[in-house]
Amino acid sequence: MKPILVLTTGGTIGSTLHNGIIHTNANYCRAIELYYERYGADISFEIVNLMNILSENLQKHHWEMMINAILQLNLSRYSGIIITHGSDTLSYTSSMLGLVLCSLPIPVVLTASDLVPDRPESNAVCNIRAAVLLICTIKKGIYTVYRNPNQDDCTIYLATRIHEADRFTGSFSTPFDIPLGKVTNDTIHFHNHHLIEKLSSHFQPYIPLSSPFTLSDDVMMLRPYPGLDYRSISIHHNCKAILHITYHSSSASSFTDNSALYLLQSCLQKEIPLYLASFPNDKVDLYESSYTLIQHGAIPLHHLTDECAFAKLLLCMNYYPHRHTELMKRPWFFEYF
Repeated sequence: MKPILVLTTGGTIGSTLHNGIIHTNANYCRAIELYYERYGADISFEIVNLMNILSENLQKHHWEMMINAILQLNLSRYSGIIITHGSDTLSYTSSMLGLVLCSLPIPVVLTASDLVPDRPESNAVCNIRAAVLLICTIKKGIYTVYRNPNQDDCTIYLATRIHEADRFTGSFSTPFDIPLGKVTNDTIHFHNHHLIEKLSSHFQPYIPLSSPFTLSDDVMMLRPYPGLDYRSISIHHNCKAILHITYHSSSASSFTDNSALYLLQSCLQKEIPLYLASFPNDKVDLYESSYTLIQHGAIPLHHLTDECAFAKLLLCMNYYPHRHTELMKRPWFFEYF
């Protein structure tokens, strides 16, 4: 078997603990050392440190670094790629890489850890093992693997269908709680075999992979809360679109002077699209507030995670600004659930 390339980016899985403070450490990958101690040298790893950050400090240029590093590789040398990442923004990077790299000829698996690898209760080695087994099993595609707290199994997520970890439980999730599969006792169990068959198909990438990947333009992402004064929101000159996350009933305020309708009108004056995410489907009955926003020009999105909607809109506004309405509705990598 060809070696597996491990691209390290920092995060808890790439950190050490000293005097109660977690520090990222670019000098070595402790999780891989512990993997060898537990499982032996059945797999050959090639380790490359891309960056050394805690993932809450992630910026757009870090995505550029990850993707451009992968595009410059001779992929025929590897069985697959493991990207170690911090858990805070793991779901965002998963969505971005899933949309951009879905046509690669080898699988890419992202993972993280809840505790530094040297802590005996850390899931770091378990997650690396799940990533290795998945690469040995599946031909291509972009995935995320993670063992949630108080679980024995490691969950396999499609990269474009993973929600941010819950701040209280630390658990990642997927729409309808139906992940792609599980790893139990070194055995992979897929839940959606029909989707697994499709994942081996050829994908026509929407983002060109022959030139440097760049994200020069911005997208603003907003979450509502009671009393939010939309008049206080300043739209930066480089902001090309706004993604407004709705409440669980796909609603946002639209009947006060400081409502989302005010923001929408400002966007229309600046010719900036405002998207609403996410609606369960296009046939559901709408609340009057949502109906009002849509009638005035807001664009609804359906069946997308917030993270994937953000990544996809950011890509559209950077690469297809004149086709964003069309392409936001097209599936790129099974992101619609």
